[in-house]
Amino acid sequence: MAEKGNQMHARQAFGRGGMGGGPGGRFQNMVEKPGNSKEAFFRLVKYLTSSKGLVIFLIIIVIIFTLANLYTNILVKDIVASFGIFNTKTKEWQIVPDEAKFTFAITMLIIFYVTHCVLQYLSSFLGAYLAAKTVKKMRNDLFKKIAYLPISYLDSHLHGDLLSRMTNDIDNISQAISSSITSLTSGVLMIIGCIGIMLWYSPLLTLVSLVSILLTFLLAKFMNKFARPLFIKQQRVLGKLNAQTEEMVTGNKTVITNNREGRAIEEFNEFSNQFTHAAIRAQILGGAMGPVMNFINNLGYFLVCLFGAVFILNGIGNTLLGDPLEVSIVIMFLTTSKQFARPINEIAQLYSSLITALAGAERVFAVMDEDVESFAGSISMPENEAVGNIEFSHVRFGYDPEIPVLKDFSAVIPAGHKIALVGETGSGKTTIVNLLLRYYDINSGFIKIDGKDILNVSKKELRDSISIVLQDPVLFCDTIENNIRYGKSDATDEEIDFALELANCKQFVDLLPDGKKTMLVEGATNISQGQRQLLTIARAILADPKILILDEATSSVDTRTEKKIQDAMIKLMENRTSIIIAHRLSTIQDSNKIIVLDSGMVVEEGNHRELLDKNGVYKKLYETQFKGLST
Repeated sequence: MAEKGNQMHARQAFGRGGMGGGPGGRFQNMVEKPGNSKEAFFRLVKYLTSSKGLVIFLIIIVIIFTLANLYTNILVKDIVASFGIFNTKTKEWQIVPDEAKFTFAITMLIIFYVTHCVLQYLSSFLGAYLAAKTVKKMRNDLFKKIAYLPISYLDSHLHGDLLSRMTNDIDNISQAISSSITSLTSGVLMIIGCIGIMLWYSPLLTLVSLVSILLTFLLAKFMNKFARPLFIKQQRVLGKLNAQTEEMVTGNKTVITNNREGRAIEEFNEFSNQFTHAAIRAQILGGAMGPVMNFINNLGYFLVCLFGAVFILNGIGNTLLGDPLEVSIVIMFLTTSKQFARPINEIAQLYSSLITALAGAERVFAVMDEDVESFAGSISMPENEAVGNIEFSHVRFGYDPEIPVLKDFSAVIPAGHKIALVGETGSGKTTIVNLLLRYYDINSGFIKIDGKDILNVSKKELRDSISIVLQDPVLFCDTIENNIRYGKSDATDEEIDFALELANCKQFVDLLPDGKKTMLVEGATNISQGQRQLLTIARAILADPKILILDEATSSVDTRTEKKIQDAMIKLMENRTSIIIAHRLSTIQDSNKIIVLDSGMVVEEGNHRELLDKNGVYKKLYETQFKGLST
């Protein structure tokens, strides 16, 4: 609800992860489950069969044009046979023309070639359509999975790598399906059909032809052993390359300001070189399949010619019906062996594409197999019944259980009170908020809202009662109106106008060319930082939460804008339980209670005056900010 849209939905749209304070690190090693290409293949097949009608129709078309293509070999044999036969006894060619047989064979050959051409085009079209439909479903499933992944997963994985799985890996799958599904289906049928025809007309000559099959199988098995890991490595390095590029684009101002363009280019070149080396090795090995297969097929073609001539001259190699081997049959064997070699060559040419697709599928399915965030709860906490009492009791938590961030945190926040959390960076302020929203679950202790342990409450109901205004406002590429409505999807125009007015946004919004219908660009860079923050406050006002969290909401704006934001926040915090994370102590002096954290523990608490009188940590922080004294 509301500014959890800033948090939850921003991460769902591949934002920068959690609220900070999490375990994420730059190019941290990702933990992936071991790949299984066989399982990935069958799962891809399952996606394909989700369009059963289309698949069946495509297979029928492939069968028809493959059978038509196979029958042309028999027609070629009949055409040659219509001219005469070779007499093995006299070693002479006997011309015995059969005009009727020749005319029929030529006519049927033309008809079958045209039929094959038309149906092959139709199958290519349907294959491309099936590929697009399949990867659409896969991409939707992957996005749905990412949308519900827990914060802990997104904090520990490169966002650019997740983008790479969504784009590059699925595109590779799409290309492989589009280019290979028809070829593979027709290829298998063609191989079976060719073997059947060759066995019928000469089992002995068929054995000669099968030499190429055996060599192909052994070579493919040998090369797959080395090629598959290379293609998987190629896709992983590509994910890291995308992650580095994403950081450069999103953090370009920081890079430019610190004159780090050269270093950024060096880092990019480093990952680019790694990708290039991995890609070259993978593509060389995968691309070698084509030329090697051509050599094997040409060898098989030569062997058919050689042994066919020997068999005819010596009167051996009869058909299954006992008829002698003829020149027409050998010529048919040559055309059939070419057709037999074609699908093998195509599979060889598609080898690198198929291996890349399977490697991508493994990476996609690895994300799909991750556990999603559970929203189940045994206790109901309806939003309209929430009061806003919060209790932390002996909470202990660490992103790494061995390194606790919060060691023994306890606090009671009465409904409607304004509580501030202060302390040095890393003291655990943001972690407390992460735990309250259950982005992470505590290791021990408990957190209760209105007396209900939040571990037993549905995360949806929990987050419906809480809104966040972050230090870095998150707005989407949409109109101002729709960005405000993100906090309450069914809000009326009057409610939106009221929220804009209360958040001190109405004046600047009305000055925009299209008012609240103004379209915000990516990152909302067509309005100022302060205006973006005011809009997120308006969104929180519209949501009308019982519990409000303000995470350094004024730390990145000027003093004048800060005053406007503070005025808006005062209105927002009325009659709400508010938790404020602040470094600027001027923004929290009127808080009911200020909790001072140090190394994950409460070291002081009280209101502003009480803490100053204690002459402790808070007073030192205060004097550092307002009197310029050294700590």
